[in-house]
Amino acid sequence: DNTWPLVIDWSDWFAGLIDQIGGTFTITVSSWFPDPAITEVGKSFDDTNKKTYLYGSGGAAGTTYNVLNRISYTSSELSGQTFTEDRTIQVKIKDK
Repeated sequence: DNTWPLVIDWSDWFAGLIDQIGGTFTITVSSWFPDPAITEVGKSFDDTNKKTYLYGSGGAAGTTYNVLNRISYTSSELSGQTFTEDRTIQVKIKDK
């Protein structure tokens, strides 16, 4: 019954793009795709610090679940086109 946060820090990845391409990048959308056993309670993102958040609940103690985060972003150097990038993280549910 607990609710917990997941965070993905995209700042290092964006720093690599800035080194290669230059300009600025802006996260426009953050979508989460958790395992069906995980309930998405809420989500948000912080474009300034390039972090995305999922607030979840559920799952069975001792089980590891995959959770995918897909962001859409734009680049000032690439004609304002929208691009996507995915990251999958694993979450292990523990008893308290």
